[in-house]
Amino acid sequence: MEITIGILGFIIAIIAIIDFKYGFFSKPAEKEKLEEEEEIDPLEAQFKATQKLSEEVQLDIENYILKANAAHKLLFKDMTFSNYLTHMRETHHENLSDSLYERLSNLELTKSNTVFIIKSLEYQFSALLQIKNKMQLLNLLYSRKIALTKNQNLALH
Repeated sequence: MEITIGILGFIIAIIAIIDFKYGFFSKPAEKEKLEEEEEIDPLEAQFKATQKLSEEVQLDIENYILKANAAHKLLFKDMTFSNYLTHMRETHHENLSDSLYERLSNLELTKSNTVFIIKSLEYQFSALLQIKNKMQLLNLLYSRKIALTKNQNLALH
């Protein structure tokens, strides 16, 4: 009887050690799967952020053109608002479309290629931020101009 209790105790101890080992030192399959899904792909994150910002800037320019009747006014030295918007739409379609991202994600990119693409996207993102800031400033100035014009008209009456 003492031998049976000893063997039973030994088996329970082995089971406890195995359970402890698997419980604390290995990740459950569900937890591993969730962590893999939550892992952020830097290329995807930068691509999607740049894509979204490009869409926002296009919308900002389009709204400003409509609000300020600025289609033929110069945004840059040799570029009107409408020409720049057309250019942005074309480059967005060529460089930031969902279909392009799908093709990129299906390629076996080397780490150096991935880093190069991310750097290129960061550069585009930075340029888009500058345009977004310029559009916000133009909107602010236009709003103030309209407010001043309304105040001047009220003062005349």
